[in-house]
Amino acid sequence: MHLTRIEACVRYSRMNLKKFTPQKIIKEKVNKTTIKKVVPVTMVVAESIAPISGRAQSLLKAEPEIFSLSRFELPKFAGVPIKIEENTYPYPLSKLSLDPKNKFNKNSEFLRSEYPGTAEELDYFIEKLIPKKNGTKKNNPFYGKGQAFIDAGKKYNVNPTFLVAIAMQESGRGTSKAAVKKNNIGGIMLSSGLKDFDSVEKCIDDMARIINRRINEHLTTVDAIAQSGKYCAKSASSQWAKNVMFYVNQM
Repeated sequence: MHLTRIEACVRYSRMNLKKFTPQKIIKEKVNKTTIKKVVPVTMVVAESIAPISGRAQSLLKAEPEIFSLSRFELPKFAGVPIKIEENTYPYPLSKLSLDPKNKFNKNSEFLRSEYPGTAEELDYFIEKLIPKKNGTKKNNPFYGKGQAFIDAGKKYNVNPTFLVAIAMQESGRGTSKAAVKKNNIGGIMLSSGLKDFDSVEKCIDDMARIINRRINEHLTTVDAIAQSGKYCAKSASSQWAKNVMFYVNQM
């Protein structure tokens, strides 16, 4: 909520509301009926959201013309229309600027650690990594799969960002033929070739199962898994580990 805009438009006292003074924004007089509708609603909201986080305050500059107060339509201030929607958080996650949570290297033992964020946050980071196709990212097999990665991670006690990173590496960020045609974003092989999955979620689950097995074999770092040749060719292990760690630290 952009408090500075509200405060610039409305001057009030908790004990004695006297007048509406928008002179810093517009010179013309404001209709008294409009004041009666706007001022009480603004006061209630301003008081209820006073303790706003530092991160939220830093984001208010992104789209200051859009915020939520009530079902009433406010007039235009300084020529900028203000959109009102009831019970709607004005900044969806896709608008936020989140910092990656991971700061690991290829020898860090983080493969069993829990992801400290939410599925929505993981989706945010995933969406930043995947490329657009036909002008959108929604047809990428990774899109909206944050919860599936988290669920598989909890099921097998594997860090979900490590699963995402491997899948990004193995599928060319969701663009490989196996990813698009077979839902195989993990590069999982059978003796007959690349495995075919009914859904991306099943592939994610199978990836977590395989990684859990590798960790149980005391391959507890990205470098150890790469050097073992049990997920990628040994000849490509150095670049594989480097690429996987790049993706890990973007989340």
